[in-house]
Amino acid sequence: MKHLVSALATGALALAALSSQAQTTISFGPRLGANLSKFSYSGNTTSLAETSSKFGVQVGGTLNVSFGKFAFQPSLLFTQKGAKLTGSQADVGGGYITNVSASATPRLNYLELPLNVVYTAGGDHGFQLFAGPYVALGVGGGGDYRVVLDSNDPVYSDYNGDYPGSLTVEYGDRQNDNSSAGTGTVLGAPTLTLTARRFDAGLNGGIGYRLGPVQAQVGYSLGLVNFVPKDSNGEDTGTKAYHRGFQLAATYFLTTK
Repeated sequence: MKHLVSALATGALALAALSSQAQTTISFGPRLGANLSKFSYSGNTTSLAETSSKFGVQVGGTLNVSFGKFAFQPSLLFTQKGAKLTGSQADVGGGYITNVSASATPRLNYLELPLNVVYTAGGDHGFQLFAGPYVALGVGGGGDYRVVLDSNDPVYSDYNGDYPGSLTVEYGDRQNDNSSAGTGTVLGAPTLTLTARRFDAGLNGGIGYRLGPVQAQVGYSLGLVNFVPKDSNGEDTGTKAYHRGFQLAATYFLTTK
């Protein structure tokens, strides 16, 4: 019994020492950054499925709860995701050639909550590794589109030219009737309305560096939720699309306790 009490006392002292070495600190600060995002398609892709990256902003705040070299960093962010979509189509018949090329640059705005675990080599300074899940809700968006028609067919030649326009974004589980190709323009042009599922979620991770109150991080975001809704009849379209992107962000932690 004497040895057991002694061992328990020694263990309690050791736990106390570890607790003091890994003292919890809490800080909060504004976060500002940028996204370089695109879409990843699978299944039945559309004529505008060729994508390239698009820049967007990221702004919000980050809470830092640190335990020695590890920290839990949830953030609340306004973030813009999107892509540049391009495609073309040629129709040859009756000795005539009709070429249609189209591009669209949708921008989807989200309120996003990343929940990252961060390892910092020096505790409050040094090289960082981070990873964690995120959830997001769509809160609007916009963009633009452009259609170019070039034809020697008398039926279409009067419409030759460049047709630019604006693109709106809405959120729902079904495609809006205005989202079907060809609405309001000619020959399968991109439509004025893009419908996307409101909820998004996925994983992110990356590296960073912290120097005092300043933290800079570069990360990659892997969306795991298909944001393509069902068609206007409630049927699965067979197309799946996911968000992908890189982020560069800086945070300045203001308060510590």
